[in-house]
Order: sequence, then C-alpha cells, then structure tokens
Amino acid sequence: MNVLGDDSILKIVVFRLGENEYGLKVDEVREVLKLKKSDITPLPNAPSYVVGVTNIRGEITPIIDLKGKLGIYSSYENENEKDEKLVMVIEINNQTLGILVDGVNDVMQITKDQITPVTTIKRATGSEYIEGIIKLDKRLIILLNISQLLDLELGYEG
Repeated sequence: MNVLGDDSILKIVVFRLGENEYGLKVDEVREVLKLKKSDITPLPNAPSYVVGVTNIRGEITPIIDLKGKLGIYSSYENENEKDEKLVMVIEINNQTLGILVDGVNDVMQITKDQITPVTTIKRATGSEYIEGIIKLDKRLIILLNISQLLDLELGYEG
C-alpha cells in the first residue's frame, strides 16, 4: 500500500514518544489537547495499552498508550505519574481515538523520495504498522500506519 497515493507531497504531524520522533498523516489528526489524569476513566479488562475512556466534545473516546502498544519503556514509569497528559486525537474510518504522546514537534510537508521503505525491517520485526522512515538531516522520523497499528480492535462506534 502506498501511503502517498498519486500525490507526491504528504503533510505529516511529527510527535515524540520518549527519545524518538514519529509521524502521522495530518488528515488523521483531529486535534491535540491536554487532559488531567482524573479525566480518564479506566476500563476493566481492557488491554494494558488502553488507558481508559474520556469525554471529548460529547464523544466517548478511548485513550491509547502508544508507548505501551509499541513496547517503549524508557522512563515510562515517570511519564505515567504525570497528572497532565498530552493527547493527540485521531480519527480513522469514522472512529475517534486519543493517543498519549510526549510532545508534538512539527507539522511538515515531505515528498515521496524522502520516505525510505522498510520492507526489510517489516520482515524482520513483523512491524506492518511502519509505513517508512523519513530522513531529514540528522533526524529519523518513523511514519506510522496508525489504523494498522491499533487494528481498530476496540470496536467503539463514534
């Protein structure tokens, strides 16, 4: 699947998880907001990376810990204790989810030739949710296929 389709310019939102930068297509991101820990209601028997649900503009929205889902554990415990959380609200296939991020760095335009395909990495790690890696000067940004990553297994109707 080609993330760019026929258009050679792609707008992405670059965000940080731990020390690394990740990107999502701008049309998947609805907004970024801060939530207090008390705004999130835990769900019983939910997968460990599902923090809970919250009410965003009248809509019950699941909140996903992307670090937990991706297996990123550096300084993870300290981040979990913060009272205020940065949430990137994403919308895919008419489903709304919030993902916890450590920071939002940029919105940028990239071209198709700035994305390095990762077929070897996908085969080695089973990481079908990585669209490619964007190399900008000394930065490496991992472009995620968020619908593949989250598998939309939560089954919430928005």
